[in-house]
Amino acid sequence: MRKKAGFKLAVPALIAVFLLRVLVFAQEQPVPISAPIDQPDAWAVEAVEWSYLYGLMPESMYSGYKLKATRGQLSAVCVNLYENLTGTTITPVDKSPYSDTEDISVLKAYAIGILTDTGEFDFSKEITRMETVAGIYNTLKAAQSEFDFNADIELNFKDIGSLSPKSLEVVKYAVSKGILSGRNKEIVDLDSTCTRQELMIFAKNTYEFAIYESGRDSKGAFWRVNDGDSIVYLLGSIHLADSSLYPLSKDILEAYEQSDALVVEADITNMEEAAQYMMAMAMYQDGNTLEQNIPEELYNAFVEVVEPYGIPKVLYNKFKPWYAALFLQNLQLTEESYSAGMGVDMFFLTKAEGQKDILEIEGIKFQVDLFDSFTPELQGYLMYSALEAQKAMDPDAGQEDLDEEIDINEDMDESGVFDYMLECWKTGNTQELAEMVKDGNTQNEEEKEFNEKIWTARDSNMADKIREFLADPEGKTYFVVVGAGHMVGETGIVSQLEDEYEIEQIK
Repeated sequence: MRKKAGFKLAVPALIAVFLLRVLVFAQEQPVPISAPIDQPDAWAVEAVEWSYLYGLMPESMYSGYKLKATRGQLSAVCVNLYENLTGTTITPVDKSPYSDTEDISVLKAYAIGILTDTGEFDFSKEITRMETVAGIYNTLKAAQSEFDFNADIELNFKDIGSLSPKSLEVVKYAVSKGILSGRNKEIVDLDSTCTRQELMIFAKNTYEFAIYESGRDSKGAFWRVNDGDSIVYLLGSIHLADSSLYPLSKDILEAYEQSDALVVEADITNMEEAAQYMMAMAMYQDGNTLEQNIPEELYNAFVEVVEPYGIPKVLYNKFKPWYAALFLQNLQLTEESYSAGMGVDMFFLTKAEGQKDILEIEGIKFQVDLFDSFTPELQGYLMYSALEAQKAMDPDAGQEDLDEEIDINEDMDESGVFDYMLECWKTGNTQELAEMVKDGNTQNEEEKEFNEKIWTARDSNMADKIREFLADPEGKTYFVVVGAGHMVGETGIVSQLEDEYEIEQIK
């Protein structure tokens, strides 16, 4: 892929510094469930969260988790599951086969054969666990017809003797693939009514099984480093992402579980402290303003972008140029549904909090001070690059060209570049990632400064830290998550360590 000249700094800056990606909007958090009236049971919380993030549930179901699920809700979930697995939108049947509903999910479910009966649908009828599992099973069959649906296993539940051969086939498959679990070792309780939270669990389990079975899980930029006595796992992170990045490969998740400690660029589990320092350094504190520190045409172009968001001048005019550049990028990517809360770093920090030791390589102050140390020329160049990326995403914006040195590549806008970057990460295509982030064609002093401060110096520091982990006299296993750009390229961590240790890319 040919990288855009206009994005020579905009694209690398997207994945360069984890802390700043999270803190540009200090209030940004992992996507919450919308104002739940109550909470799911503890054993269901994770599945409920992920069923939301995967887009498997209608918004109306994110409350009353312990209420009984209905036939109409099952139809909506099955349709969402099918559309998410296939990447298609179902065309509903023209005429409802039922006398009592015109619900779009019901018409879609009928169109793909999940529903086959006629007469009255009874939208509010409560459903059993067996009916739920059968509906999910039929949806999976429709979406992934290439799967092998035979399950030659022995079931030891004592309450399945009355199941029909067809239902028994469904239950065997669901149990064998981790979609369905028993109430305990002896009872599966298929005749009891299904709750909303149980429906969410079945849907989430089915979705993840299908992604793994079809090889669509994210392989990541992932390596194992072994010195004979110690192991360090290296995972190059994407700091901004969406739910399409998940689930991560089982190799990655198992390596994390086997590790004694999580290592990140900066531990931001204390978000308030991190945000306070960020704001103190990102804003002028002495009466100075953004308008006074950048060219007039650059300032006017920035204002044109941010004012439609309702951001007052008294706030944005206090931004330092480097912060304004990151702010622009977050505006762009938030519109595309990317979030630091869905980034790989936050995924593992959330898992590790209270469960594993969390170590940091750089820390909050280092990362903020790094951007604040950029020369005025580089800070302005970052703004130019971010604004040109904004222009590429909105060609009708009417902005004049800001700088002759910054060109817009005709092939792809910044959103397209980021989508492609995510796709490379998902497939473990680290060579392409390296070419996108570190192409080596430095053209001016600003790019030289950026590459030295963001990549070269930090890559070396991170490689030294990993050498320390490998020399741990206790032989602990470390799971290291830092920006993917630090792993790849000639100056990257992997290149620096490959002559000293046994390194294997896992994908």
